[in-house]
Amino acid sequence: MKILVVSLLRLGDIIQQQPLLKALREKNPQAQIHLLINRQFSHVEGLLTGLVDNYHYFDRDSLQRGLGEASFNILWSHHQLDQLVQTLNNENYQQVLNFTHNKLSAYLLGALQVPMKKGLHHFEGKFQGLENPWLRYFNDRFSGVQPSLFHYVELLGKSFDLPVQKAAAMPATKSKQVLFQCLTSDTKKNWGLNNFKKLKETIESSLVDYKVKVLCAPFEKESLKAYFTDSDLIACDLLGAQEMLKQSCLLVTGDTSIKHLASQLGVPTVEIVLGSSDWTKTAAYSAATEIVSAQVPCAPCSHSQACSQKSQICAEQITVDQVFAAVWDKLSKKASVSTVSIRDIERTSWSLQLDGGSQSHVLSYASTALQFSETFPKANLSQVLADARKLQAQYDTWLQALESSFPSRKEIAAKTQLKSQDIGEFILTAQDIIKSKKDAAGYFQSIVENLMTRFSSTLQFHEKMQAALAEVRELLQSRGQFIHSLEIVLKEGAYYAAGIGQLSIDGFEEAGRSLQRDREDAAI
Repeated sequence: MKILVVSLLRLGDIIQQQPLLKALREKNPQAQIHLLINRQFSHVEGLLTGLVDNYHYFDRDSLQRGLGEASFNILWSHHQLDQLVQTLNNENYQQVLNFTHNKLSAYLLGALQVPMKKGLHHFEGKFQGLENPWLRYFNDRFSGVQPSLFHYVELLGKSFDLPVQKAAAMPATKSKQVLFQCLTSDTKKNWGLNNFKKLKETIESSLVDYKVKVLCAPFEKESLKAYFTDSDLIACDLLGAQEMLKQSCLLVTGDTSIKHLASQLGVPTVEIVLGSSDWTKTAAYSAATEIVSAQVPCAPCSHSQACSQKSQICAEQITVDQVFAAVWDKLSKKASVSTVSIRDIERTSWSLQLDGGSQSHVLSYASTALQFSETFPKANLSQVLADARKLQAQYDTWLQALESSFPSRKEIAAKTQLKSQDIGEFILTAQDIIKSKKDAAGYFQSIVENLMTRFSSTLQFHEKMQAALAEVRELLQSRGQFIHSLEIVLKEGAYYAAGIGQLSIDGFEEAGRSLQRDREDAAI
């Protein structure tokens, strides 16, 4: 069996996909796995040994030059792309997976003659491949600046049925070497070289056995010399960085490719999240990572825009002492206190819905609730659960207001053009949801998006909005069922855990009766 994986994103994304490729290899141990990547990132090959059998390259830079520069024949890029497609088709792949998830990769998959296509692809004039609920979530909700309930790797793993786990921390090491990766690909994400210099001085003066080295690409070395000595700097490629990480006890970094290398090795990491970095989406996927982020209203900002503030307030808010405290916690192996938050409730509620939704048996909610309750301290869980219940009541009120104020199909069909006053109450409720900032998990997102979308007819608008309302109703039912299951777990306590947790929550009374002995049946 031959499998092609398409990954036409940035370097960090390719490295970050290593757990997915590992899961694909474990699932298909005898298969030949080929990887299509941008040619400029060909040096990633050495990092994926044993996972990828062969590489193919998409020469994006040359193709773009061929389309825009007068020195190229007008058909040159078309010819190059056609040759790539022919080369891939000649491989006779049985399966192709699109990890890229953009229009370019979808069109490319559409041109490939592969019997099984997984992920976004173009076919018969339409984009297809979004049957998996997790992939639809990724498609609809992962882009933009809204926080995500699920990590990039986690979402793709679920979308392609590839089981992935966060990398565990590496075994204890005797190394006293701390690595810094000071520079990122975007100045908005940089903490500042002077801050890193002060942090180095603080670590080496407070922890006398430890020494700090600074990783950098060869072209970054000159800019770093103003803050660090030559002996402090380690200029190397990715393979060199990987070897240095293996010899180190900690990495302090911004949003870089190096953090993903560290996560796969289990190297403890302090990640400084600034600018357009979003730890909810693309933090180092490792249990050994501690996030240091700024609480500013403009973060995370857009990738494609410069900082909108007079100064970089997110970087200014994070102090050297704050980062050193995180470093100290990691080096002293201080155990983190496990606490539950509303975000954990929302993550689990969405997971239950995406894994089966209303088709899930009550037992799945019960077992998930029991497992959830055993993960977090009960006192903290009780308070968060009470807050979640209050939110549920607010969500249900909003949904009821939306449903009651939305016109019927007959009323909509009678109008050739829909005006805002025709659905005034509906719009006001949607505005209340936005202004409240209480829908961080995005339950009502499809409602808001439909209100801001142009439709070809009033009936099309009605159909789309009815579908969105049905989706919200199902999501909130799933959330409510999970909260109800958690409440029962907390109330029943040891009795539930002793065996009733294996039974349907809705059948407590029946289950109790069925466990009683029947004297007639017991008679000899």
